[in-house]
Order: sequence, then C-alpha cells, then structure tokens
Amino acid sequence: MNKIFSLNYAATAVVVLVASACQQVQAVAEPAVLTETSAEVRLELQQQIQKAIGGPLVKLADNAYLFESQIWVESAVLRDDKGRPLDGRHMDLANLFILQIEQGQCQLKHNKSGQLFALTKAKCMAEKQRFPEK
Repeated sequence: MNKIFSLNYAATAVVVLVASACQQVQAVAEPAVLTETSAEVRLELQQQIQKAIGGPLVKLADNAYLFESQIWVESAVLRDDKGRPLDGRHMDLANLFILQIEQGQCQLKHNKSGQLFALTKAKCMAEKQRFPEK
C-alpha cells in the first residue's frame, strides 16, 4: 500500500512540475536607458510626458535617459512680473517617469498613475545591461 501511495505521489509531483515548466514565463519590465538620442526621440518623450501630466511640453536635457532610467518632472510655477509665484506657494509634487523595456519594447511609465506609453522612435536597453555595476 505504501509503494502504491508513494508512486501516485511521485507521479502527481512529476505532472505538476512538467505543467508548471510548460507555462509561459511572464515578461517583466526592466528599468532601461536610451541607446542613443535625437531631437525626434526627445520630442516623443516630451509628448508622452505632456499626455500624462498636461500643460505645455516639458524641457528635457539632451542626455535625458542616457545614464539613468528615471527622471523627475516638476510642474511649472506660474509667476507674476516680479518673479513671485501666483496664488501663493507652489505645492504640486514632482512626477516620476521611468524608462523601461519589456520584450524589446521601449516604454515610458508615469509612476503616479501607472500609465504606460509605448515609444516608437526611442531605442533602449536594460539599464543593468548597459551599466552592470548599478
């Protein structure tokens, strides 16, 4: 009786292992950096950020996302002619945007909302692949 129970248990364990091995592995997005940049790529990034937070196009540095997968974008502070913020102090929090790659596709993620924006002009690679020391 013990041998039959042991064989059934072993056979069940093998079936479970084979079934779990056959399931597709879920792709996980990884932090990424751009492999190159251009005015066209920066414009695409600016447009996607504008979609996420509204307002005018943000200004991005020429090297945005070349060395880091994250950037913080602060909301513009409207000022009067003397340089004072309108309507008192500016209290809006900055927005975090993360460049990531998933199954070879470059994406921009707005961390606050979780929105993902597929990038068609930008080419990127996993940050840990480009900078393994990180």
